[in-house]
Amino acid sequence: MSILGLIALSFALFVAPKEQQLARNLPSQLQKQNQKFSVKYTKINFISPFVQKAAVASQDRRFYYNWGIDLVGTTRAIFMTITTGKRQGASTIPEQLGKNAFFQDTDNLNTDIQTKLLAPFITFYYPKQYILEMYLNDIYFGKNAYGIYNASQIYFHTTPDKLSLSQSAYLIGLINAPSYLSAHKNEAVFQAQLVLEEMQKDKYITPAQEQEAKKNL
Repeated sequence: MSILGLIALSFALFVAPKEQQLARNLPSQLQKQNQKFSVKYTKINFISPFVQKAAVASQDRRFYYNWGIDLVGTTRAIFMTITTGKRQGASTIPEQLGKNAFFQDTDNLNTDIQTKLLAPFITFYYPKQYILEMYLNDIYFGKNAYGIYNASQIYFHTTPDKLSLSQSAYLIGLINAPSYLSAHKNEAVFQAQLVLEEMQKDKYITPAQEQEAKKNL
């Protein structure tokens, strides 16, 4: 048997079953975390479309077309890691979801690999909109706000379905460094501006909407 054949066989026998089980356990794992962090779970139909579009544009622009792993982003991250010596992230929404659910307390190269193995199984088992729903209910926004409902209440005293474009961009902009950005308003506003620019670049909003939302930050 060739080396590639051995790798494929090893994956099928030892890796795939474990990742399949983790993927199947994802909803129940998130339910436990929701109880732990007092998350009020919100269905996707009750989350502003602006929030959904902001998350995809800024966190995983090929979300609706990839299989949980962004090969373009991963290749770029590997190149930057090799050339700079610093570990670079290339996390898709399914990768972030898997990491938050099962590897929340660790952040190293090993968990990066594990989440990349898990992400395609998450994408296989669940519809994209359900993955996005789980992600938005699981992500941390700073100020002890886990999930989009709690973040909407804490930052803007509203519910997820009523978030404006500027408010949506602000919350999604917090995701990459929630503890730091939630305590530094100017930096948080700058990140929100970047989210709006990504949304406009991907044609989720018009240039006029982008400029108006930036004024409201």
